[in-house]
Amino acid sequence: MCRLLLPLVTGVAVAVTLSGPAAASTITIGTIKDASIFQNNVANSDGAGPGVFAGTNGMDSPRRGLIEFDISGNIPIGSTITSVQLTLFLGQVAGTDSTPRTIGLYKLAADWGEGTTGAGQTIGGTGQGFAANPGDATWNARFFPGTLWATQGGDHAAAPSATATVNSVINAPNTWLSTPGLVSDVQGWLNAPSSNFGWELINLDETTPTDFRAFYTREFSDATLRPQLQITFDAPATVPEPTSMLLLPLGMFGLALGSRGRRRKSRPV
Repeated sequence: MCRLLLPLVTGVAVAVTLSGPAAASTITIGTIKDASIFQNNVANSDGAGPGVFAGTNGMDSPRRGLIEFDISGNIPIGSTITSVQLTLFLGQVAGTDSTPRTIGLYKLAADWGEGTTGAGQTIGGTGQGFAANPGDATWNARFFPGTLWATQGGDHAAAPSATATVNSVINAPNTWLSTPGLVSDVQGWLNAPSSNFGWELINLDETTPTDFRAFYTREFSDATLRPQLQITFDAPATVPEPTSMLLLPLGMFGLALGSRGRRRKSRPV
């Protein structure tokens, strides 16, 4: 009996505990928040406008962009992030500036408000921002007026997670290719959703006048030109359920044992 029972039990145990391979997937998602803040207008914001700015205006005043994506709402918890790239489409160039500009993505360390300022505007009319409403992000405040950034201009990591060189071709896609920093950021946001505050777009040259770049936001009328975050990940492996075919031999063996026991009891003494 032991020689017969052990293989059956072992076979069932192995079938139940074996895991399937991790499933690799790639998805593309849009922002859930995007806004611009303005160094020379510290009480202005632009959270509902069609453009997000990074760089200086003609008075050498920096503008910075804030963007955030819902990671945990789109990727299974427990997944392993393997690649991340961000694509933004250029909507405006400062003046006639044709010099390629390097824009960094800096991981934000604090939450902020998108707000409703700038709604219904064209991208060319939003470069100074608008008077902030309560809860909007500004240069000084994460949530205007009373919740301030620890550092004016945004609380962000010291080094960019990725950079991209942006030219001056309107409507052209500009892609921040996958880096260990981007992968680490998104993996961290998946593992701890409450730490997800997105990235700050900062032009690495904030001393040269008139060098900003403005990218279309999630509010832009053409959905094909809105921000796109492409994420490749390995979903967690799943454990298959035991099948009736695997359980059948053990059940039949149990019935056979019961039948033998009844026959033994019926023998005369």
